[in-house]
Amino acid sequence: MNKKLKRLITMALTLGLTFSAMPQSAFAFEVPQVLRIGLESICKNKTTITLGGDELLIGTEKNGNFYKDGTISSKSGFTVNLCSGEYIAIDDEMAQEDASDLAYNLNRLNLKAYATYLGKDDWTVYVANSSVSEVEQASRYSASRERDFVGIRLDTSGEALLFPKDANTVFMGTAKEDTFIISGKSYRGMLTFAINGLAMTAVNIVELEDYLYGVVPAEMPQSYEMEALKAQAIAARTYAMTMLNTHISLGYQLCDTTNCQVYNGYSGEAARTTQAVNATAGEVACYNGKPIEAYFSASTGGYTENSENVWYNALPYLKAVPEIAEDGDNTWAVTLTLDDLDALLSTKGANIGRAQDIVITKLSTGGRIQEMQIVGSTGSKTLTKEDIRTYFSAASCGSLPGKMFTINGKGGEIGVYSGSLGKTTSSTQASTAVSGSLAAAAAKNGIIAKTEGALSSISGKNISVFGGSSAVVNTTQSSEYEVYSVNISTVKNGRFVIEGVGRGHGVGLSQKGAQAMAKLGYTYDEILKYYYTGITIEG
Repeated sequence: MNKKLKRLITMALTLGLTFSAMPQSAFAFEVPQVLRIGLESICKNKTTITLGGDELLIGTEKNGNFYKDGTISSKSGFTVNLCSGEYIAIDDEMAQEDASDLAYNLNRLNLKAYATYLGKDDWTVYVANSSVSEVEQASRYSASRERDFVGIRLDTSGEALLFPKDANTVFMGTAKEDTFIISGKSYRGMLTFAINGLAMTAVNIVELEDYLYGVVPAEMPQSYEMEALKAQAIAARTYAMTMLNTHISLGYQLCDTTNCQVYNGYSGEAARTTQAVNATAGEVACYNGKPIEAYFSASTGGYTENSENVWYNALPYLKAVPEIAEDGDNTWAVTLTLDDLDALLSTKGANIGRAQDIVITKLSTGGRIQEMQIVGSTGSKTLTKEDIRTYFSAASCGSLPGKMFTINGKGGEIGVYSGSLGKTTSSTQASTAVSGSLAAAAAKNGIIAKTEGALSSISGKNISVFGGSSAVVNTTQSSEYEVYSVNISTVKNGRFVIEGVGRGHGVGLSQKGAQAMAKLGYTYDEILKYYYTGITIEG
C-alpha cells in the first residue's frame, strides 16, 4: 500500500472516530489540506523557465484534487514562456488530439498555430500573426479575434501549446513519486504559474505534510536529535498555517525562501526529517486553542526575545526565556571603522555629518541590544528592533547575525540568565560539569533532564551550557526580563569590533537550543512548551 493511500485511510478513520467521539464544535481550527508555494528561489518574476522530464499531465485543480484533461510528451524537456498579444481563435471546442492535429495541419500551411487549452477538458487552436479570414479559409472553422491574450506557451520537442491565464492550468509530473522537475529540482504535487503583469512565478500546489518534507531538512540539519527534529516539524507546520496570507496578492500563499520558510521540495527531502514529520503528523502548537505564530531562529546566544522587541505586536506565547543550552559555537565577530560608517550613512541618506561614535542606549536582560545610536558630527541615527541588525546590510560587514553583542567589549554580558549570573560556559567546561551541577543548570520551569545518564551522554559533544555550575535556576520565564536604559559610548581608535553570539531574530524556538535540549533528554513537546509560553500541542 503506498504512502498517500495509507495517509488517506488513516485520515478517514481518524475523522470517523473523532466525529463519533465528540461534537464538531470541539475543533478550534482547520488544518489546510494543500498549500500554494511560490517557488521564488528558482522562478520569480521570470519570462521563461525550463521543466525537466519527458511527460507532463495537464488539467485543473480544485480543493487539492487534480483533474486530468490531457498529456504532453517531449524528448528534451519543456520550456515555459510567458506570452501576450493578439491571436485568431478557432471558435469550436474539441479534444486535445483534434486540436493538436489541426494545429499541425495549419502549421504545414505556414500559419503559426498552437493547440490551446481552455480548461475542463476543452481545447481549441489559436493562430498568431494572421487574420480571421485567413484562418477560416485554411481551417474551415469559424474564427474570431482574441486581442488581449495573456498566458504561457509550453514548448516541447514536437509542438507548442498555449494556456490562457484564465484557464487556471496546472501540471503534474510523472517522475519518481509523481514529481515534476523545474530548473533541475524535483517537487511533489502540482505546478502552476502566477502571472503578474509581464512576469510569472512558479507555484507548487502541494499537500501540507509533503510540503513539510521539503521544509524541515532545509531549516534544521537532518543529523539533529530526533526530538529536536520533531519540535521543528511542529513549529514549521504551525508557522505555515498562520502565515497563509503572506503572498496572497501575488497568487500564492507562502514562498520558498527565508521570508517564509525555506522549502527545497522533493530534492531536499531526507529520511530522518521525513520520519519526524510523520511522527508528528497533524500536531499543531496552540495558545488558547488557536495555532500560534511559531517563529524560530538558528540560535539566540543565551536568551530568547519578546516579540514586541523585534517587531511590534506583543504575543503572550512569544516571551523571552533563558536558554538552557545551545549546541555548537554560535559566536561571531565583525569590524567596522568610522570610514565604513560614513559610507553606510551616505548610502542610507542619513544626514548626520561625519560618524563619530556608536552609543548603546538600551539593553535587555541577557545582554541583547534593544536600541543604539550612530552619532555623527551634526546629529544621530537611532536604531531599534530589527534595524539594529539589518541597517548594516549595505556596509562592508553586511547585516549583523544577531542583536546579542558587545562593541569593543562594551555592552551587556551576552548569553547570561540575568545581570548577576556568569557568562556562557564553553563546550569544554560543559563536558566537565556534567556529573551533577549540570542537572541543576538545566532545570527550567519544573522540566528536568530525564536522567544523569542522559546528561552524561553529551560528554565530548559540541554543546554550550549557559550559566555553568554556579547557575541559579529561575522558576519563571519572563517576570525577570527587562529592558534597561543605558548610555555606553563604544568608539575606540576609530574602530568598532562587534562580537556577538546567536544568529537570527531570537524570537520563539532556538534551533541550536532545541538540539541541546534534546541531547539533555527533553522531549519535543517539552522543548516546544519551553520556548513558546503557555501553549498546548493539539492534533
